[in-house]
Amino acid sequence: MVYRYAKGWLSALLLALSGCSVYVPMQGAAPDIRAKGELEVSGGWSLTNRLDFGATYSPLPHLLVRAAASFKGSAPAHPDSANYLQNKQYELAAGTYWPLGERWLVGGLAGFGRAHARARYQEDGFALLSSAVQHQFDAHYNRYFSETYLTCKVGALATLGLSYRLVQLRLTEATDQSVAVQASPIWRHEPMVFFRVRPSEDSPVQFQAAVGASRSAHYDEQTAGDRYDPARQFRTTRSYVSVGVALYPHLLRQRR
Repeated sequence: MVYRYAKGWLSALLLALSGCSVYVPMQGAAPDIRAKGELEVSGGWSLTNRLDFGATYSPLPHLLVRAAASFKGSAPAHPDSANYLQNKQYELAAGTYWPLGERWLVGGLAGFGRAHARARYQEDGFALLSSAVQHQFDAHYNRYFSETYLTCKVGALATLGLSYRLVQLRLTEATDQSVAVQASPIWRHEPMVFFRVRPSEDSPVQFQAAVGASRSAHYDEQTAGDRYDPARQFRTTRSYVSVGVALYPHLLRQRR
């Protein structure tokens, strides 16, 4: 059972490295906040050319509020450009955190987001002997998500962590080649593993490297479906590797 599940994820990730998708996942948050009044301002860049920015604050003990935005690609240089992908999105969330001693931290968030994606490309699907399918999307969609995360300090300066998001994707206004695209709500699993390090114990800066993925909850059935169905393009698997930095202004105040 475990082998079959792992094999499915590996196959999905290999497809994610070679194909295109209108849906672009946002990076998991997993804020490193442990007390009231702490603020985390972060930014990151992924190898898929996506930029993420976020700010998370604790106004009360064990309470989190968060706002984040993500940008990928740019508008096509020419209206007839053969391939392009542009995605702009934001999210708002609230949640909680609970330090478990000095080393461990557990937390969770729930929120809402919106996105606007524009893309033009030929769907490959590894169909070497069949004709390519041309897509030109202009799509608005909503995202509802919940996230849980766990971090562990592995030394005075380093932290390892894992986060998991369950995302529901809802198309609100989507077209492909000017034809409306309709689909029932799409559920996605989005795990992320990350490593963080500080230059010193009291440093207000922390660096992060992360690996994440986003996979449809019904991947096997959907990828075996009709490749001419444009709604399929919102279900394909995506993966990413990212690097980033976070600033903690409350630590700057403490150093004065």
